Amino acid sequence: DAAHAWVHAYYNSFVKRQEKLTDYQTNPNIALVSYFMCAETDEEARRRAEGATFFQFALRYYGASSGRKRPDPYTVNMWEEYNAWKRANAEQAARALSGGLIGSPETLRRKLRRFETSNIDQVILLNQAGKNSHNHISESLELFAKEVMPEFHANEPAHQEWKRKVLAREIELEDIDTAPFKERFGPNTVQIPTQAEAAE
Repeated sequence: DAAHAWVHAYYNSFVKRQEKLTDYQTNPNIALVSYFMCAETDEEARRRAEGATFFQFALRYYGASSGRKRPDPYTVNMWEEYNAWKRANAEQAARALSGGLIGSPETLRRKLRRFETSNIDQVILLNQAGKNSHNHISESLELFAKEVMPEFHANEPAHQEWKRKVLAREIELEDIDTAPFKERFGPNTVQIPTQAEAAE
């Protein structure tokens, strides 16, 4: 739903409300960034993608989240903090791996088909988060390229034709409210308590 809303908002802004910002020709594309790990089974992919929760944890820990003060530099061992959080929040850590493009080739195809119906132009795969091994990253990319990409590569001409029609205003996109989708961290991402909550 979020991808669909943002694609509509982006292309509607581009064709209806664009103010010239540059002298060079623009190249309209909307991309989505996703945690990524492809393996033969969903279970193996989740095991190999455990670093994604570390990456989420670090973003939340050091990010300017509401009610959290950033720790002073060089005062925190992030790996120790992460492992303590993970031990105390095992269910949430597992839930954080349910999102993104983490799974078997069939699971990834199913998830990517949803993005494809939203007309996302590109998906940026975040594969190198945490203590992932080079071999697991390489195997993941190779399996994805062999078993998942061909289907979507074959569909690219149809996507480009859709985009051409949108930019030529031959297709009118519905205006969809993006307000429900502005929260950067959804309910399935790593959650870290505010300082007040942590003190309780």
